[in-house]
Amino acid sequence: MLKELRRKDWLSWLSIPEERVPEVLVLRGTRNLRTRYDQHKELLSDVLEVGSPNGIFEDVLIGDYCGTSVGYASIYGDVMASEITHVFGVMGTPVVIQTGCCGAIGDGIPAGDLVCATYAHCGEGAAQYYVDTPDVAASMDLADQAVSSNVPLHKGPIYTTSALLAEGREDIERWRADGYIAVDMETATTFAVAEHFGMKRLSLLFAFDNPRQGEHILLSDSEKQERRAKGEQAMIDIVLGMIKG
Repeated sequence: MLKELRRKDWLSWLSIPEERVPEVLVLRGTRNLRTRYDQHKELLSDVLEVGSPNGIFEDVLIGDYCGTSVGYASIYGDVMASEITHVFGVMGTPVVIQTGCCGAIGDGIPAGDLVCATYAHCGEGAAQYYVDTPDVAASMDLADQAVSSNVPLHKGPIYTTSALLAEGREDIERWRADGYIAVDMETATTFAVAEHFGMKRLSLLFAFDNPRQGEHILLSDSEKQERRAKGEQAMIDIVLGMIKG
């Protein structure tokens, strides 16, 4: 069964040499899997594209950034987050960084601001197979390193869901009342799998919108688009800076 597959099994099946197991795995939560894959591929050198014989895994690579071996995967939702983190966890990658966008629900967090999760609530479906707690914490030594000089950065707990279009106003208000500052679709899963395999973990996201301020993903204007682009670039720059050390 898949649960019993070990390091040598995955390395062989995915044709990854032992020396190419990355030191850091970066996940990008997105529906635009190939677009984000191509974007990140350009940032790395000595790229090894990772696929599987039966095509289960796509948009995954291993490359080099300033002397650090980095794995990257475009994912969407808890299922993809759990699978990729699981595979790299089994192979021995010690650090995973979740990136992407989120819906801000905290006061004073507009589109484009950054959110760094201190812990994530498991409101999706995959985390329960790796941890038996409702919340999973970030590695605070990594969270403390997340510092932004040009875009506001907010640190606090976030809620992870697996049903974006099922979010209603009552849900959002309840999550905010419970203390969460944002909602996403991957972080709790990534954290749960990482904890299971003893991996350090960080989630750094940019706010796409803030539903409690009358915004949602179907609304758009030029100012918000500019703020999102600036926030996304700041997110990438911070992650690359941490990888570079």
